[in-house]
Amino acid sequence: MKIYNLIKLIFINTFIFLILLLLIDNLIFYSAENLPKEFIKYLSYKSQVKYRLNNNEESPNIYEDYIYYLKPNSSAISMSDGKPFTEYSDEFGYSNPPNYLNTEQIEVLLIGDSTTQAPDLSNGIRNHFDGKVYSLGIGGQGIFHWKHQYRRFKKIYSDFSNPKIILLLYDENDIGDTLRALKYQRAGYKQSIYYPKNPIHAKLYKINREYSFYHEIYSLIRYFVSSTQIRGKLKTFLEDKNLLKKNLKDKLIKAKILPKQPSSGFMFLNYNENCKIRMVNAEPNKNFFSETTTAEIVKQIEELLKLINFDETKVFFSYNPPVNSTYNKKFTENDLMKEFAEIQIKSSSNFEQYFNKNQVNYIDVVPKIRTIAKNESLHPCNGKDSHLSKYGYRVYATLVSDEVKKILKEN
Repeated sequence: MKIYNLIKLIFINTFIFLILLLLIDNLIFYSAENLPKEFIKYLSYKSQVKYRLNNNEESPNIYEDYIYYLKPNSSAISMSDGKPFTEYSDEFGYSNPPNYLNTEQIEVLLIGDSTTQAPDLSNGIRNHFDGKVYSLGIGGQGIFHWKHQYRRFKKIYSDFSNPKIILLLYDENDIGDTLRALKYQRAGYKQSIYYPKNPIHAKLYKINREYSFYHEIYSLIRYFVSSTQIRGKLKTFLEDKNLLKKNLKDKLIKAKILPKQPSSGFMFLNYNENCKIRMVNAEPNKNFFSETTTAEIVKQIEELLKLINFDETKVFFSYNPPVNSTYNKKFTENDLMKEFAEIQIKSSSNFEQYFNKNQVNYIDVVPKIRTIAKNESLHPCNGKDSHLSKYGYRVYATLVSDEVKKILKEN
């Protein structure tokens, strides 16, 4: 009888504790927009979105329907060569010199994501053209966003002529960024603050839920586990015991690509004894493009092209160098890098066939990049950024600019 009463007492207390915890959990959820900023980053994705919606003045971005851009005439800390630097936005919220956009006609308009946003790239391209080179690049935005950014640009620049050249700068993750945005748009979310930049948040239930069922408590515990590296140590233990993804781990070892730290979430390539390059943690086939399998991507491109006056503007589409396959000519025996490269080559061929049927000039300087990368690293060697290094941007800017000029001369 005593044991029965003890069990009953434990059960009742546990039930009361869980109810109390659920009440606290929802109290946090419903008051998220009024909680301290430093506390919000430990909560669920929905709570973070609620906070940003009600405290947009604290964000470095301006969120509108479908797109966001930088706060006009502001500065923010970005990365260059894997080191932090202060990036300035112009009066329209794009990464260009102050007061750069005026009555002078734009010669080259750049549209793309973080690669395009990088001042190292736009400045590099400016060195090869006499006229203005203006960047609409915004990190985390894919092909879906291009048409909306271009519409905004047309309103800003409505009193002047169309750009002579539009250069669409495609990154492989643009496919994933586009599909995520479309998913949220079709669910009725127009405001770009809802669109997740990270695939980990690309689950509608995270936004749709009206109450919390221990989500905030779970998020707090998750961050505690991450900060103490418990999760990473557990993952390492399981991998060492061959209980998780043995085939993938074997591929990474053979390719000399391994996580630097179990909790980092990134893969690293040992280029040489003094250079460790951070790669993108992605599956090769996720970035494959074809007209049939990625018809939604084709539709987004076509919606942008309908907005362009081809009588006044020449359009170019460039395949940006992907870090995961840039070094395949140096590491010829690495099956994983070879797989990434094969996907890129097939996607490039499909892009070229598709654009041959349109009025768009297709550019892929990745083969030339790979030849250079056999002997020189084109990414930061400190492993802190998977974007191109200053030198890599300079090389890419030169190659793509020369290709544009060559095509214009031939035509």
